[in-house]
Amino acid sequence: MTDIKKYVKVINIFLITLILSALLIHLFLFKYINILSLVINLIIIGIIVLILFSTIITYFTLNDKKVNKYLMKINYKIIRCIFPIISNMSKFVGISKDEIRKIFIKINNAYIYSKKYNLNSEDLIILIPHCIQNHNCKLKVTNDIDNCKKCGMCKINELLKLKGKYNVKVFVATGGTLARKIIIDNKPRAVIAVACERDLTSGVKDVKGISVLGVFNSRPYGPCINTNINIKEIEKAIDFFTKK
Repeated sequence: MTDIKKYVKVINIFLITLILSALLIHLFLFKYINILSLVINLIIIGIIVLILFSTIITYFTLNDKKVNKYLMKINYKIIRCIFPIISNMSKFVGISKDEIRKIFIKINNAYIYSKKYNLNSEDLIILIPHCIQNHNCKLKVTNDIDNCKKCGMCKINELLKLKGKYNVKVFVATGGTLARKIIIDNKPRAVIAVACERDLTSGVKDVKGISVLGVFNSRPYGPCINTNINIKEIEKAIDFFTKK
C-alpha cells in the first residue's frame, strides 16, 4: 500500500468520526440550544473542509506534483495540528504509527524544499544517531566525530568527507536530549537530521524556529544497531541549504 493510500485510509476514519460527532451534537443539542448546536456543527464542518483541502495537497505532494509554496505552508500547519490525532487513529485501520510519521516527515521535507535558502556552511549542522557507528567500534565519536579512524566499516568515514568538503558541523547524538542540547549550543539556522521515523518526528516537532530536514536511516539489522545512511541524500540537502 502506498503512503498516500495509507494516509487517506486514516483520514477517512478521522472524517467519519467528525461527521458522527456532528450528528450526535445535532441530535442531542439542537432541540435545547439551537445556536450552540449550530456553532459546533459549523466548526466541525470547517475542520472537515480544512482536512479535505490538506488531503488533496498531501496527495499532490506525495506524488511529487508541483504545489504552490503558500498552499504547502498552510498544509504543513494543518498536518502539524492533526498529526497526533491521525497518528493515534492509525491503529484502528492496521497502519503503524511509523508509517504516519514517515508521511509527516515527507510533508515537512517538501515544505522545506519549497522555500529558498542561501546559508553559510557554519549556519548548518548535521545530526546523526550513534547507531550509525559500527557497534564493534571502540572509538568514542559521540564526543568528537573526528575521533573516527576512517576504517570504512560504517558511514562515519563518508560523513567526515562531507564535513571536510563543505566545512559543515557534524554531530553524533545518543538521544533526543543531547540532540536538543547540540542545537541550543550551536544555534544553527538549519539542521539536517538523520534518524528513524519516531525520533525524526519528535525532533521536528520539538525544534521551533529552525528548519529541520529529516533523512531516514535504514535498519538492515533492526533498530538501533549498525544502521545505514544515504550519503547522497545528505549531500543533496547540504547543496540545497547552501546553494552550492
